[in-house]
Amino acid sequence: MSKWIHETVGGWTIHLLLPPSYAGGGRYPVVYIQDGGAVAKACSNLLDHYYRTGRLPEVILVGIEPHNRNDDYTPWPLPALTASFSSFGGHGRAYLDTIIKQLKPHVDSNYRTLADRANTGIMGCSLGGLISLYAATEFPHVFGKVGALSASMWYEGFLDYMTGQSWSDRSELKLYMYVGSLEGIYKQNIQAHMLDYTRAAVRAILAKGYPADRLNYVEEEGGTHDMLFFAKHFPEALEWLFT
Repeated sequence: MSKWIHETVGGWTIHLLLPPSYAGGGRYPVVYIQDGGAVAKACSNLLDHYYRTGRLPEVILVGIEPHNRNDDYTPWPLPALTASFSSFGGHGRAYLDTIIKQLKPHVDSNYRTLADRANTGIMGCSLGGLISLYAATEFPHVFGKVGALSASMWYEGFLDYMTGQSWSDRSELKLYMYVGSLEGIYKQNIQAHMLDYTRAAVRAILAKGYPADRLNYVEEEGGTHDMLFFAKHFPEALEWLFT
């Protein structure tokens, strides 16, 4: 069975899922996952089955607990969407710097990893998907595999930011994006644009010269914004990114 290990590194809590064959030696790709790796925990038995049957190459998963997800997972500050929620702090770059300069060196030093860009991934859901896409644009020399599940593309200014990137310069990335057709359908604020903005981002990425065979865009009819669909598509994302 895969084994979870829990550590605190410089004030950050991480949860590592080591693959079934880890005790036998060898080195493994690493994927850094937002929200403490909750999406991996939700489907860990299925991941273990995929490993054992050879459907999925074995990887080390590192779930990172945020200090404040509205701050850590956002690229720039924005006011709260409603009075009942907190504002967005926009500390995303500092958070990614922590992964690159503190957490990744710790993991690479203490576990048998393949530390190069081609074997280093970052993934997340919702705001965690947003910060993973931000990592793809800001640090493509570090993260070669990026998974964005229901990324919060409604975040004000982010579609313009994505559209303004030179995606032909990031052609060595491998990118998986998923969204459900019902996401944002009942929202009365900017979140109502979730689906349309995701589609627009995909069109912009391809129009800017990103190779179509490096992007897997999945849209599920009837998919809603919750863990049920995140966990369904997480193993599929890993499979596509690492095979």
